[in-house]
Amino acid sequence: MSTQRVLILCSDVKSIEAKIRVSSLKGVHFSVFSGWTGAAEALRKENFSVIVAQKFPKDRKTEAFVGDILAIASKTPLILVLAKDDGPSVLEALKGGASEILFEETLGGSLVPSLEKYLFSGYGLLRRMSLDELFDFCIPIITTTDMGLLSGTILEKFREALGATFGILFQEGGEDGAQHILASIGFAEESAPAAFLRRFGGTLIRQAAPSPVVIPAETLEAEAPGGRWPLDENRFLLSVRFDLGPGSRVFSVVGLRGAPENDAINSPLLNFFWRQTRLSLINAERNAQVQSLIYIDDLTKLYNNRYLNVVIDREMKRSERYRNFFSVLFMDIDFFKRVNDAHGHLVGSRALMEVGAVLRSCVRDSDTVARYGGDEFVVLLVETNAEEAMMVAERMRKAVASEHLVQSMGLDIRLTISIGIAAFPEHATTKQHLLNLADQAMYRGKESTRNVVYLADPQKFP
Repeated sequence: MSTQRVLILCSDVKSIEAKIRVSSLKGVHFSVFSGWTGAAEALRKENFSVIVAQKFPKDRKTEAFVGDILAIASKTPLILVLAKDDGPSVLEALKGGASEILFEETLGGSLVPSLEKYLFSGYGLLRRMSLDELFDFCIPIITTTDMGLLSGTILEKFREALGATFGILFQEGGEDGAQHILASIGFAEESAPAAFLRRFGGTLIRQAAPSPVVIPAETLEAEAPGGRWPLDENRFLLSVRFDLGPGSRVFSVVGLRGAPENDAINSPLLNFFWRQTRLSLINAERNAQVQSLIYIDDLTKLYNNRYLNVVIDREMKRSERYRNFFSVLFMDIDFFKRVNDAHGHLVGSRALMEVGAVLRSCVRDSDTVARYGGDEFVVLLVETNAEEAMMVAERMRKAVASEHLVQSMGLDIRLTISIGIAAFPEHATTKQHLLNLADQAMYRGKESTRNVVYLADPQKFP
């Protein structure tokens, strides 16, 4: 979950700390300073959600005091604390750019509600924003065409604008109407986004609209019961549906601690953001469709060799960053030439398609199945070591051997495959070495009994 950060500049640190020590502000990080030098240094180093500043010394010009703060943090809402007898300073403060004025004499009852407005209700979005500010906020969205990167950026922007504590972006599409998670933030466990979607996805889809919808948590729980609310501090959800085209819709759902103001939801910033997000999602989807034409094998509709190189490079980079591991399975259909010789290439092509479908059914959605060329296939198993890969390979070998192929053409063809396995980084630490070891392990099977699985031997094939 994101941490909301508040900077407070005041003369009486103990008094202000006592006022903000309340349950409704649990989890908010406060940096309290009694002097300008420390506060200014913190503002330069960190991003804060709100600034609360008590004007001192008293003889300082209010407009200049506000100007000094906003010169460092121009886009951060500023709550200025003044004495009640300092009436003329109110106009100076508002003219200088302060978002709100509080008075020292009533601070005990006004500070917490004011902070809650800015932290949890999007109140900071209500100030006037220039076209440059609107454009700057949306630049990461506008300039991204990769669906994965864009999805994560959208949720981060929700966190930045509204203080969202968690979020999930998912797509509903295809003939089965399945829900596919594009990105998530703020969930404590890796499995939590999928569990959240299983529990609430149907209800969220029914309630979503092209314009933002605020959903109280208790209402959602009543419609989709099943235990405690997953993140207790989130009392509201904000849901937005982005219609990309026929049969393609993306849903954004974020958790909020407070209900955002209607004026905030309809603010120029968020209105501009909604429109740019939809256009960027449409462009990203089109880009993915173009990429699929480049990376999909025409016959089997599996990935091709070009995509395999991309995904191996990606997994190796992930391994460097997160110490992940993966395995590569290199496989070849045994005696496939006999099918073409006996029945012709049309039957052979149909058999290849059906073998590819069997292989795809044996692995997870996160794994990659590619047609390497001819009657060769390569499978990349993410976060799978050599021992686990052996079990998957055996499952694939048995599944192919038991399949009755090309029955739609009045035939009953039985085929087998030989599989070689190499694991990263256990057996190899470069892409070419990994593929070579898996290929060599597969040929050991081809030269022996066939219909067999062999594990790479780095000592034999350095």
